[in-house]
Amino acid sequence: MSDQRPARFRRALRWLLYGVGVLILSMVLFVCWASGGSAYDEAVEPAQTLTLGADDSLSRDTDARVLTVVTFNIAYGRGPAGDGAGPWERSHIIAHLDGIAGQAKSADLVFLQEVDRDASRSHNIDQAAYLQAKLGLGYASCVDTWIKNYVPFPYWPPSKHYGGMHSGQCVLSRYPLEDGKRYALPQPEANAWWRNLFYLERALQSAVVRTPDGPIHVINVHFEAFDQANRESHARMLADVVAEVPADAPLIVAGDFNAPPAEAEQLHGFADEPETDFRTDTTLALTRATGLKDVLGGSGFTFPADGASRRLDYLFARGFTPSDAEILAKQPPWSDHLPIVVQLRDY
Repeated sequence: MSDQRPARFRRALRWLLYGVGVLILSMVLFVCWASGGSAYDEAVEPAQTLTLGADDSLSRDTDARVLTVVTFNIAYGRGPAGDGAGPWERSHIIAHLDGIAGQAKSADLVFLQEVDRDASRSHNIDQAAYLQAKLGLGYASCVDTWIKNYVPFPYWPPSKHYGGMHSGQCVLSRYPLEDGKRYALPQPEANAWWRNLFYLERALQSAVVRTPDGPIHVINVHFEAFDQANRESHARMLADVVAEVPADAPLIVAGDFNAPPAEAEQLHGFADEPETDFRTDTTLALTRATGLKDVLGGSGFTFPADGASRRLDYLFARGFTPSDAEILAKQPPWSDHLPIVVQLRDY
């Protein structure tokens, strides 16, 4: 009787290789599906416009020519805790969105970053529409920065995964918004290819606000957070977009620049992010070279909200007289960033 062991071994090896092949194919198919959702084909694309039925702009004292502006990275309503602290209950997200609305009350113009539109991590709430209704602002313009079928982050355990993702940044306004645009920003070249498959596709957002006293150009910013070279490339692209705005037109540029000014007392060695180092960062220098004025004059801290040690958020303006600019602190805070509230006059 012949020895059957070689034949059994070959059969077992074939089944093993078959199983490995099926596993690899399944992983490839999953990555292709999960990293899909939406593609941005153009460098410049139209923004999305949301309009409420009510518009109370005519009830405002337009003769005063005062515009109250807020910029706020809302961290999709999760609060100051990091992503690994989730997932969060729907009631938690709603409570934080209500708190965010409370800090932006009476605003005429609100710049928002990290706004979930239909994301599993925030219970598929359209946060732009929710905050627009809460604030009673008649108009909104949004651009997408993160649309994926499934985001497997934080990596472990799977119960913490973001899942389906649709997020971006929005401008809410008391007055009509026109000519909204999305300017695509590059992903970090230093990232592994597979990471960029799931990474944010950041953008600059621009629009024109049609106030009773004339048009105001606005640009909403959310720069790269973790890669200095990429962030600086974003700042250079912002300068190009600013250059497209007529030199005599009132302009507001606001948002999360993810970098402090070079003259900040502390540029590295942060307790919450000891690996972060801004000592050679030129993001703010590139932005200031456009001639825009930082209405807070470089003072104050906006991050992290539960123990702020650096300035990452800014509101720059041209063609206005700024007044009453402040960073709103609240304990416990509603986001991991603190909002900036400014009154702009005489535009």
